[in-house]
Amino acid sequence: MSKRPDYVPEHIRERLIHDPRVAEQDLKVEVQEGRVLLGGNVATPQIRDRITEVARELLPDYQIVNETTVVPSGEPDDEEPVS
Repeated sequence: MSKRPDYVPEHIRERLIHDPRVAEQDLKVEVQEGRVLLGGNVATPQIRDRITEVARELLPDYQIVNETTVVPSGEPDDEEPVS
């Protein structure tokens, strides 16, 4: 990747938004000293794995640390009152 170092996190974020394997908008990306730190919530373990793949494709020589949390969408909320 030939972008300026301060643009790298935004470039990765844009790629994660537009890559059809991921298509996630609310991910956190930090790049520091040879590491890419990824965070946020995703709907499935498969998307979580794909986020790592995309980051590794962009920065193959960096350590990828994926700290995203799988939060399945559509699950009933335990806090809802039963009628």
